[in-house]
Amino acid sequence: MRILHVIPQLWRGNGAAKIVKDLVDYQITHGNLVTVVSLSIMSPSYEKDLKELGCEVIYLENRRYSLYNPKFFFQLRKIIKEFDIVHVHLFPALYWVALAKYFSSASCKLVLTEHSTFNNRQSFKILKPIERFIYSKYDAIVAISEGVSLFFKSYLGNKYQFFVINNGVNVKNIRQCEIIGREQLNLSSQAKLIVQIGRFYPQKDQKTLIKALALLPDDFYVLFVGDGPLLDEYQKLAQYYNLSKRILFLSVREDAISILKASDIVVMSSNFEGFGLAAVEGMAAGKPVIASDVEGLSNIVEGAGLLFEPHNEKDLAAKIRQLMEDKLFYKSVSERCKQRSEKYDVSVMGYHYNELYQSLLNDYKL
Repeated sequence: MRILHVIPQLWRGNGAAKIVKDLVDYQITHGNLVTVVSLSIMSPSYEKDLKELGCEVIYLENRRYSLYNPKFFFQLRKIIKEFDIVHVHLFPALYWVALAKYFSSASCKLVLTEHSTFNNRQSFKILKPIERFIYSKYDAIVAISEGVSLFFKSYLGNKYQFFVINNGVNVKNIRQCEIIGREQLNLSSQAKLIVQIGRFYPQKDQKTLIKALALLPDDFYVLFVGDGPLLDEYQKLAQYYNLSKRILFLSVREDAISILKASDIVVMSSNFEGFGLAAVEGMAAGKPVIASDVEGLSNIVEGAGLLFEPHNEKDLAAKIRQLMEDKLFYKSVSERCKQRSEKYDVSVMGYHYNELYQSLLNDYKL
């Protein structure tokens, strides 16, 4: 099968880009010819990882953040003719590819994966007819969770069929990944380390974890991996609570998994998630995961890790204490999380996408 993935950017801070990288790995391993098109450049990226897998990477624009250049339409019209499956991720790539196929003679099948319930376009009613037209051009639309599926059905209408395929992580690679030394993080081996990976956006609500840390003893530390527009605000909040020496703010890192494995607890305090990928990575690393009880996290973590009331720093702090003060409970939760992660292995995700691709190419009734 000749497969093309199209995504706005291959930036390492983008969960969808990580999914594309792992999916490409699975697809090439299973004998497919795979190419990735990125609308623009943003570093650090997964370009090197993809090329090492034997995947061609094409940039349509060599400038950062240039996602709305009309030339994409003409470039994609030519490119998509060479493939059997064109798999699209995120806006505005979903617009460019739909239009390119509509105004071309390409015979490829179009697959769109919706990675989140967050969609600024829904705020503009004038865009609804355009949205429905664009989505109607896809042969299959995949939601990464039941929550994402329900959201888009309510947004677009019931005539659009969504297939639910959960995101996956490479469990084997995560378990084989080396652990970063605490000394490299300037931390004592006795420090109780809580890690959260995610962009500094309102959705991720790092504020609640900062407030929870203020309620915990001085030997508890928090390490954030990521960047974003709220970084400065949260650094000031850490200063306000006199926590600057107990909170480490790291940018987007290539060794994020090694940092996860150095933690004692992984926390996700998001207001919502399409699919809590970092929670699954934490579980695959064998760490107990504490997550806010919201769509996109509760369905992954419940029954394995612990859930806390969203925005409730007291509840979060209590759950952290509960884990760290009871070694048997900590071990039990860690083991449950490790087992749960296998449900979300990349092989499961890859298998379901392959079945979907084959059904489209064979013109099965979906």
